[in-house]
Amino acid sequence: MIPNLFLLIYTASDYAFSNNSLIYKHDKKEIQKAFIWTILITLSLTFDLLTSLTGLLSVTIYTVILLGLTFLKSRSNSKGWYISSELINVGLALAFTIPLSGWISSNSYLQPPFVNYLLGLTVISVVFTDIFRRLEYIPTKSGDSDGNFERILLFVFVMALQWHYIALTLAGMIVYRLIRYRKFSKMWLISPAVGIFFSLLWLLLMRSNII
Repeated sequence: MIPNLFLLIYTASDYAFSNNSLIYKHDKKEIQKAFIWTILITLSLTFDLLTSLTGLLSVTIYTVILLGLTFLKSRSNSKGWYISSELINVGLALAFTIPLSGWISSNSYLQPPFVNYLLGLTVISVVFTDIFRRLEYIPTKSGDSDGNFERILLFVFVMALQWHYIALTLAGMIVYRLIRYRKFSKMWLISPAVGIFFSLLWLLLMRSNII
């Protein structure tokens, strides 16, 4: 199982605590938030690795490059640049992860299964929210708190194979939306569908030790 620590650092810092889509629009406030959270998230997830030369060098180099790539995101808001930039960041994370996977597994306080669980939780919530923004399913400035909460619950219950809680989550979110919004939106279907499908896929990947 690959300890995707660097990928978790990237997704958590650039998606969970700042609006990634606004970074592409050169929103200086969001860029500054991304810089700050990149450093804070990195330190919180790797502090025990910094006591060795290998950890200190790898984490420092990765963080500097990640900050540079975050700044470069703001050079364009085109969909082509969005896809290219995100793929570059994923490739960078894997370039650090794969050669160091054995070392990270032995030295990090975060064990690979937990790291990959957190990564899946981050992707299903805030990363998909950013994808929905780019597809214009939700407004660019939307935090999508309802959808995030729904998909997080679905991920947790799917990973635990608690099907009755999945059904309760779906029913509860429908009732909640009917009371709060009343007017139907396609996101009422897209959000839970994505949540269940991705969670099942992630469960399969983790149980197969592919990630």
